[in-house]
Amino acid sequence: MKEEHHEQAKRLLDARAVEGVPRADQEWLDTHLEACAGCTAYAESVGRTIAALRLLPVDLGPAVVEAARARVRLRAHELREHQNRMKALGMACGLSWALGVVSAPLLWWALEWIGERIAVPKPVWVVAFAFTWIVPATLVAAALTWRRSARAAEDGHMMIEPR
Repeated sequence: MKEEHHEQAKRLLDARAVEGVPRADQEWLDTHLEACAGCTAYAESVGRTIAALRLLPVDLGPAVVEAARARVRLRAHELREHQNRMKALGMACGLSWALGVVSAPLLWWALEWIGERIAVPKPVWVVAFAFTWIVPATLVAAALTWRRSARAAEDGHMMIEPR
């Protein structure tokens, strides 16, 4: 078995112990653990370590507790905002689709009429019709991709390096 498979399994085991992993990753991990005794032993070791850590009493000062609570509240707020943005995006997409369905025949008719009036060949105004559908979607996709990459780069620079 390839070494990168073992490394991936260990990363997934560590992630699963802390925050969980997506279903597809969990299925891959389960399949890998069935075939790999070394990674299965590592998984058992991680489980024993987590169980032992849960038994240790931890005395946190009020400042640490309050900082953790503030961070949890901030993350909950971020998740609610993200959920609201996704709902708004879904509604906007639905409205855009509905308006597109309604406006497509009107746009086709308008371009055909203009093409006949100024003697533009049919392939030209058909291409113009296609561009009115393709170009806006392409521009929005490019803007979203640029925004995501800019945000990822910004987040990468703001990360706190471990000591």
